[in-house]
Amino acid sequence: MKIKTLVLDTSQTGRRYMQLYESICADILQGRMKKGDQLPSIRHAAKQLNISRTTVENAYQRLLIEGFIVAQPQRGYFVDAEAAQSDLRREIMTSDIEKQADEEWIDLRTSSIDAEAFDTGVWLHYIKLVLQNHTWLTSYGDSQGEYLLRKALQKYSYAMRGVLCKEDQIVIGANFQSLLYLICSLYEGKKSIGMEKSGFIQAEQVFRDCGFTIVYLDHDEEGICVSECLKHELGMLYINSASSGTQKRALHSKRRSELLAYIQQRDVILLEDDHNGELRYQTKLRPAMQGFDRSDHIIYMRSFSKLLLPSIRMSFMVLNESLSLSYQRKKKNYHPSASKLEQLALAHYLIDGHMDKQIRQLRKRYEVKSTLMLELLSAHFSSFTATLDETALQVLMYPRKQLPLMPYVEKAREHHIFIQMYGKEALSLSFASLSAQRLTKTLLLLAKLWEDLEETGGKTGKNVV
Repeated sequence: MKIKTLVLDTSQTGRRYMQLYESICADILQGRMKKGDQLPSIRHAAKQLNISRTTVENAYQRLLIEGFIVAQPQRGYFVDAEAAQSDLRREIMTSDIEKQADEEWIDLRTSSIDAEAFDTGVWLHYIKLVLQNHTWLTSYGDSQGEYLLRKALQKYSYAMRGVLCKEDQIVIGANFQSLLYLICSLYEGKKSIGMEKSGFIQAEQVFRDCGFTIVYLDHDEEGICVSECLKHELGMLYINSASSGTQKRALHSKRRSELLAYIQQRDVILLEDDHNGELRYQTKLRPAMQGFDRSDHIIYMRSFSKLLLPSIRMSFMVLNESLSLSYQRKKKNYHPSASKLEQLALAHYLIDGHMDKQIRQLRKRYEVKSTLMLELLSAHFSSFTATLDETALQVLMYPRKQLPLMPYVEKAREHHIFIQMYGKEALSLSFASLSAQRLTKTLLLLAKLWEDLEETGGKTGKNVV
């Protein structure tokens, strides 16, 4: 149908083209104009409504951009919105954005940290410092990571973790997964990787996406055994050297030496996840494996999510020499994934020594909290044994007898307490985000809830999604 008459309420204030646009929108959304209907030409509409052609053209242009109409050469403008699209458009245009207040939840998951453990004022100072230098902000930046940050990380990693590398071996990314995808694209060996069974789920997803076979390796108190590795033809081995084995300790020197000999003899690439390796407050600090590698077989990986804030997405890796050369040949084909602004802020933060101060404060804070949690668990949770995982800022609760653990998670959720499973064999409770007073109150409440749960035979009373 050819629409001969358009309506424009000239009594309203505001721009005429917006009034015309809104009038036509309303006709389409309310079904008065349907798909295929032809609008008046720009000249005809301008004459009929006594407005300029430019006004009509601007209204039609906005309708074109938003997909309400389509222009057909030599024919004119036609309504192009289907009924279903009109319903969705109406919903989008009429819905309000409401800022909803967050529900009160107690978070015992490892994804949260203590907000008071990080001086946001210092971080804001460095963000402002970078923002004030316009020359730093007018480009995408180096796909490998900003040179200033790579130099700062080179010095920091050597001083704190004994990592030996050139700045050209360091690659900065927004998170572990983006770096792992890059490693998998550079690696040309056997697509088989060994890991501890209760490993890193997000890493496992990357390996699956990239066509790797994941081999779950048994481990003892010290970590993955070389005898287990020898049973398989592995191309890669993934190890959390800061939290290894059933006791979640830093890798012992003897096991480290055994693994170094194995990767050299079998030509295996070892991915060393040194998760918060310097954040030791109950046990002895041990250096990273990478500094002991003489055969060019280790890729070292780190994140700052627990040392700074989880919302500051910054990770880095140190490639071995061979993969570093491969990366340099392809580097021009990649874009940076980490914010240049935050990279430069972190570089100055490191150079000025704030990370050293931050780690000292975190060690004191988390030593107090971890000790308190272990004492409370020992006194009030007789059905479980507790193992401290220092660098993950969590305690793993293993049941003394075999029982389903999901009802315990669900019972906690009923009372707005977030906890998580560690594999299928343990519960994970993080002490990072709560004050000592709130941690005590929460654990005493959990003890009561779980005592009631055991009396009802593991039934939570209702289903929890």
